[in-house]
Amino acid sequence: MAIDITEPLSWKKADSEELLMLQGLQGNILKGHGRHFTANLFFRLDPARSLEARRLLRELANFHIVSAYRQLIDADTFKKAGKKRDGGRGAGAFVHVALSAAGYEAIGRGDVAPADPDFALGMGHPESIAALQDPSIETWEREFRTPVHGVVIAAHETPSSRAKLAAQIRELIHAAGGTVFIQHGAALFNAAGEGIEHFGYVDGRSQPLMLIEDIEAERKETGTDRWDPAFPLGLALVPDPGVPDDPTAFGSYLVFRKLEQRVRSFKLREQVVADQLDLMGADERELAGALIVGRFEDGTPVTLSPEARALKPGNNFDYTADAGSRCPFHAHIRKTNPRGSGGAEPEAEERSHLMPRRGIPYEDARREVHPAELPEADSLEEFQERVADKLPKNGVGLLFMAYNSKIAHQFAFTQAVWANNTNFPLQPTPPHGVDPVIGQGLLTAGEQKLPRAWDDPTEGVATDVDFGGFVHMKGGEYFFSPSLTFLRNL
Repeated sequence: MAIDITEPLSWKKADSEELLMLQGLQGNILKGHGRHFTANLFFRLDPARSLEARRLLRELANFHIVSAYRQLIDADTFKKAGKKRDGGRGAGAFVHVALSAAGYEAIGRGDVAPADPDFALGMGHPESIAALQDPSIETWEREFRTPVHGVVIAAHETPSSRAKLAAQIRELIHAAGGTVFIQHGAALFNAAGEGIEHFGYVDGRSQPLMLIEDIEAERKETGTDRWDPAFPLGLALVPDPGVPDDPTAFGSYLVFRKLEQRVRSFKLREQVVADQLDLMGADERELAGALIVGRFEDGTPVTLSPEARALKPGNNFDYTADAGSRCPFHAHIRKTNPRGSGGAEPEAEERSHLMPRRGIPYEDARREVHPAELPEADSLEEFQERVADKLPKNGVGLLFMAYNSKIAHQFAFTQAVWANNTNFPLQPTPPHGVDPVIGQGLLTAGEQKLPRAWDDPTEGVATDVDFGGFVHMKGGEYFFSPSLTFLRNL
């Protein structure tokens, strides 16, 4: 029986073929690994020592990499036991490996490298940079300016346990003749225990769910009548070309981007916009940022409410009857998931561009004050006096990671055709401006429009917003996460 990747999967009711697929699939693809501390070990191998490089990957596959099935079993066991991951009592070490196109060549297996054209080019190729409107590779961090052969995601529950795991993996790579540079990540949480990013907004909402157990849990918790979170396995999975005769061997394209967040400039601009909209007092002024992002900091969708309400998970909504007077057309979450309101494609095709995201914040420069502990400000002047100096200018951001089955149709499409495109959405009348968070390219005055009064179009719009340029791409690459079957048989 062939694996059906056109539908979600119930892992607890998996048949024998599906079970083999889950045991041969790497973790983190169908569901995030959930650890709070990560080390991304980017490595380069010596093509003259390809035999040792293949031996390294076999070692990792046999003794370190966590399969999708083991990840799910471990998470379910700890959930039933009522144990929390805080304090190192969680599911333990997690390891995942992905190779770039250059990496397949370096291990002497370029003959079975995945055929995706964007993967083959690499993110640093001039054509890729032009298509995404990314900054010149000369401006990237030095480590990303030359081809990276692969990445090991090593994750654990505490910084010390992560350090031990990363050191162990690094020694294995060095022994095989490779070199390594490490990028650390660490989850951030607000006072309610929700994961956030450095601008202070709850992150990771609206994930496409490919496991029926997760879909049913969300249906019970918040309902799914307005937004269906169920997506097919094929949103992320493709047959592993390295094991063409095994119908249970699957992998996924991993998109990695290091995105620096200019937090102080972003939050200062929010305050300027709040003044433009005549918002008074800290609570009311929070609406300015919500209109930019599409959610309040606590995750409440602005299309549902003019104030923060801590909706969990705040995913059961669409933009029906919202012609930009509640959530602006260029708001970040509307640009990157229009929920049937884009006007360019049928909703089913629109949904096919989404991707499971597995990002985590990083701090190359330690923050002085945690985002959840910043004082409130009732005015721009008070913000400048009490808050601004406590915010990082640079050195912090997001390690963006997402799994794709076709890069051009998912990540590249989302970035170039949605986020960067001032003429998306098509309705009612573009232009609407670029995505104010991740949009690349020059801002054009007057394109971004914010309602002067929430859900009251008679009050008109503010067009002197010009919000953008606060997220900077520092480097990245396209990888493929092969099946354990492929890695174990190198």
